[in-house]
Amino acid sequence: MGGKTRRLWPVAAIVVVIALAGALVWGVWRSPHRDDLSTFGAFAVAVIVPMVSLIIYLTKVRQRGDAGPGDAGQGRTLNELADALAGAVTEQWTRAAAERRLLQPEPIPVHWVRSSRPLAGPVSAAAKSRRFPPVPGLPAAGLDQLQNGGLQDLHAVYGGLGSGRLVIVGTPGSGKSGAAVLLILAALKHRAQMPKKDRQRVPVPVLFTVHGWDPSTQQVGDWLAERLQQTYPLFAGRDGKAAAAELVRATRIAVILDGLDEIPEELRPAALQALSDKADFRVVVLGRSDETAAASRLKFLVGAVALELQDVDPKVAADYLTNVQRDPAPAGWGELTNRLRRAPGSPIARALSLPLTLTLVRDTYRGGDDVRELLDFCDTAGHGVSREDIEDYLLDRVLPAAYAPRPGEAPPRYELQAAQRALGHIAARMNQDGTRDLAWWRIPAWASAAPRVIATGLVFGLLFGLGGPVLGLVAGPMAALLYALGGGLKGRPPLRIARLRWRQLFSGSSLVGMLVLGLVFGLAAGLVFGLVGGLRSGLVFGLASGLVFGLVAGLAGGLSQPGADNSSPATPAASWRRDQAFGLAFGLVLGLVFGLVLGLLAAHLAPGLVFGLMFGLLLGLWFPETWRASLAFAQLAIRWHTPARLMRFLEDAREREILRTVGPVYQFRHARLQDRLAGTSHL
Repeated sequence: MGGKTRRLWPVAAIVVVIALAGALVWGVWRSPHRDDLSTFGAFAVAVIVPMVSLIIYLTKVRQRGDAGPGDAGQGRTLNELADALAGAVTEQWTRAAAERRLLQPEPIPVHWVRSSRPLAGPVSAAAKSRRFPPVPGLPAAGLDQLQNGGLQDLHAVYGGLGSGRLVIVGTPGSGKSGAAVLLILAALKHRAQMPKKDRQRVPVPVLFTVHGWDPSTQQVGDWLAERLQQTYPLFAGRDGKAAAAELVRATRIAVILDGLDEIPEELRPAALQALSDKADFRVVVLGRSDETAAASRLKFLVGAVALELQDVDPKVAADYLTNVQRDPAPAGWGELTNRLRRAPGSPIARALSLPLTLTLVRDTYRGGDDVRELLDFCDTAGHGVSREDIEDYLLDRVLPAAYAPRPGEAPPRYELQAAQRALGHIAARMNQDGTRDLAWWRIPAWASAAPRVIATGLVFGLLFGLGGPVLGLVAGPMAALLYALGGGLKGRPPLRIARLRWRQLFSGSSLVGMLVLGLVFGLAAGLVFGLVGGLRSGLVFGLASGLVFGLVAGLAGGLSQPGADNSSPATPAASWRRDQAFGLAFGLVLGLVFGLVLGLLAAHLAPGLVFGLMFGLLLGLWFPETWRASLAFAQLAIRWHTPARLMRFLEDAREREILRTVGPVYQFRHARLQDRLAGTSHL
């Protein structure tokens, strides 16, 4: 149905264009301001020429629509798109693995076994399935291979399993997200090492959290295309989402979905059902053991093999802590590791059997910190101390360790108490929203929209008031109204600006598009001006303003198109900067057009340009999501006493390893840390 619509809309547009052309010519013929037949003939030619050009242009659009799906508007084949996506995903998750310290030091040696929980169908059926051939370069996964293994074995299972379906579960803090990151890097490394003739048969693995997907209202393929476009600028622009959808349809990707337990409970079985029925690509689903088991009692991922991450053996934990410390070890470390080896059933050994707590010990006891404090805490509580008590004790050390002055570094930008308050409020609000993803463009939903509308109106009113009080009184309320009606109250993913390519901008197709847009705009402007000031003057004005409009529209289009060097994955800070840049470019371009038109109408070009550029600058500040978010940050600073420059605070928290980035959103580095901080807030 979508393809049929794409083929038919140019036909409908051609019919509308012909009807409008006839109506315009007839309307001017009937106008009392028509001077003579020769002038009318010139006007008719001015109408017919752009209309014929527009019809030819729309016909070409229709022919391109009949030819099949686009390739992101860059002349790229699916093979080239897949390779570009692989490069972007590699860059994204290599950086994420470094942030999570999964590359150096060596990752914690976590093992898995085939789960005994009723999470999937028979393992023999999954192993014998021929739905997916083994990934080139990997053997088929046999029954023995599916019984147990380490993280380094997951890639062979993922790529060799005939059913192409895996479910990986574990307790909170068992290392599921870390396992997913290591799996995706192993799959990308394998793909990069394959010969070119085989590489295109190796799918590009992508990793997304499931939060935000409602399988009852959105097909899994549509949701994945949307997430690809949000995360990778490679798919920005008019045809980007179509290219992403084509990669999904052509099974050129494999999907790792983390956080099944993070979507509403009633949607989890529906998500598993949708993946069973509609996903024609390899799928790996990660979730907490209990929540995934509860969902699987209603619907399970057909054909999947369920693997469960195991606790870390105390001796392995002791070896890991020894390897990540200097030699000789600081005070207390020998006592801690000896206790793990001698008393594997002790409360501290049980607590440090999770990757979460091992990394907390590694990261929060730095420099001169004496780890005997942890042992004293366990000894004071006696046998009544639980794993959760020790986890909470370690989690409470995260912020003091992160915001402590460090030798050779500048003092922390934010005081510990201010950081605890701000992060506590943020974590509590995220928990209220039921999400682990902190998207800066969604933060305005945390505060009332009315103050932002009023502030927008005041800013526009004051600046336009420089041209006269009446103008300010009119512009302020109008700007507030347009802001409210034009999406100022509703968040959207940030926009991006691409590097302008002059050769591409002035290619044949781009010039035709600019000419058609300019002539159509000039025709409309000339008709309006001609009915007021005379047809001859209207034609002159229309041609001049049309040429300017066509050029400026081409510049705006060029700025919004993705480029080959714009394939790096979006980070929160980068998406903020790109949204600001796009808004300013968009505003200044429209301001230039508005100023030229105004200057020509008033016969005073310089004042018109000044006024237009001022309007464009305001529009550039108001149009992007960063304006809306900045106003919301100010609201939260008043209500919660959070930093007014919240993005700078969040970036600082990321540098201090409290937050991490997943594409364009932040997450708390540990989900348990988010929950712990949320408990300290009083929203």
